[in-house]
Amino acid sequence: MDLVTGLRTLRATRTYSPEPVPPAMVEGWLESARWCGSSRNSQPWRFVVVTDHETKDRLAGLGADASHLVAAPVVIVLASVPGPYPFSTIFDMGRVAQSLLLAAHADGVGSCIAVFEPEDNIARARELLGIPDTKAVDLAIGFGFPAGGSGGRPAQAAAPHRAPPRMPLSEIVEHRALGPRT
Repeated sequence: MDLVTGLRTLRATRTYSPEPVPPAMVEGWLESARWCGSSRNSQPWRFVVVTDHETKDRLAGLGADASHLVAAPVVIVLASVPGPYPFSTIFDMGRVAQSLLLAAHADGVGSCIAVFEPEDNIARARELLGIPDTKAVDLAIGFGFPAGGSGGRPAQAAAPHRAPPRMPLSEIVEHRALGPRT
């Protein structure tokens, strides 16, 4: 799948086939994510790969939108260390999450982000996974072949979704021609 097609067809997948995701695929996504750009090349991300059902079940209870994690064959929890600027770590973690989502999508694997909330659930996730207090637990992503699909090989087109259509560019883009300053 070419990059533009991947960007335009990536959708959240919350229901997964029980088919296991090959570990080599997961390693490939992590290798791709490792090359993601970051502020001052700080690479603030750390990844915890979870495949154990009991752990996924406990993670699924740590956020209002985390229930899909229990059925995902693979969950990757993203932890972070502070970056060089206050805003940079948040931005960099979003970038690396998108890299993981797109790499999996290119392999025909669906994914969906989960955020641990409220704040005490972040501490529970950190404790469950043995992540030290020096690292933030930013989010988790469930990965798996979409339920009802053909196993996702090769990458398949996104299934129809009920989300509102994308707004046209005319509603979200403004052009301004700035003249020389005097």
